[in-house]
Amino acid sequence: MAMKLGTFQWFSLATAAPVYILIVLGGLVSSTGSGLACPDWPLCRTQILPTFTPAIAIEFTHRIWTLVVTVLVVATTVLAWRKFHWPNRVTQLSTLMFTLLLCQIILGMVTVDTRTLPAAVTSHLAVATLVFGSALATSIVSLTSKGRLAR
Repeated sequence: MAMKLGTFQWFSLATAAPVYILIVLGGLVSSTGSGLACPDWPLCRTQILPTFTPAIAIEFTHRIWTLVVTVLVVATTVLAWRKFHWPNRVTQLSTLMFTLLLCQIILGMVTVDTRTLPAAVTSHLAVATLVFGSALATSIVSLTSKGRLAR
């Protein structure tokens, strides 16, 4: 029998995938040395919309995709709280995902401010992995709760 996915389950899955894409974009930033193309944060070369070079385009895409992921993570967390209430494994995991994303954003700023110090870059990747893990866990728990959460 096919499992019918609820709105939250679809939305949580639709959040996990862009988080993974964000990690891949971060790898592209790192591997191309584009991290310092925008030496200030949150602006890029003191502008909201900078003049694009290939390196700036890579770094700027990473930043814009972070904004997309942030909106999705916030929406997933709000939906979890509205649908499942606290305390619940789904609300706990989505809140963890949101909290880790806030840490990740701060680490992104630190990475830029330290001019891509290896410890900052590594920490940024480590927390990104935790954000992705918590996004997946949120989806998996919501999908495997045997219908108790599908209301």
